[in-house]
Amino acid sequence: MSSPPFKPPQGDPARKPRPPQPGSPLRAVLMGMAVDIVGSALVGVVLLAIYALQLQGSGMSEGDMREALKHIPPDSGVAVAGTLLGALMSVFGGYVCARVVRQDEYRVGLVMAAILGLYGLLVDDSGPIDGLTLLFTVTTVACNMLGVKYGAEHNRRRDTPPGPPSDAPAP
Repeated sequence: MSSPPFKPPQGDPARKPRPPQPGSPLRAVLMGMAVDIVGSALVGVVLLAIYALQLQGSGMSEGDMREALKHIPPDSGVAVAGTLLGALMSVFGGYVCARVVRQDEYRVGLVMAAILGLYGLLVDDSGPIDGLTLLFTVTTVACNMLGVKYGAEHNRRRDTPPGPPSDAPAP
């Protein structure tokens, strides 16, 4: 005797799925900061390794390589790539912050961006704060807030019920 084919249980069509609950602002700030700081550090390590391999291939001595790695010109390809990839990490950190908190994204994201801006000023060891350092700090805050914007928009799209398809016949 054969058994009937398996049918999954039918859910109540009137019951809507529960929307995701908002996350902790502290957790959102910490996760966004971790993504930005750790991601930027990893990008920096990879780019420094690539630059060191390039210098080694050019026949530099070890002492000259160390000096060149300490003083990378800001207009070199490695520095520009590091700046752009670091900016992408800042955008992604803001996105993660907004996606975790799911409410008051801009307020929480601004707190995270301000903390990261201050952190960037504190860990900068290039000497006194100059125009380039301030430009990088403002850029970091702007990139964080751009990521928060993207995360907030994604939250709104997920939280709003879909409308009728555009090709559906009108009643």
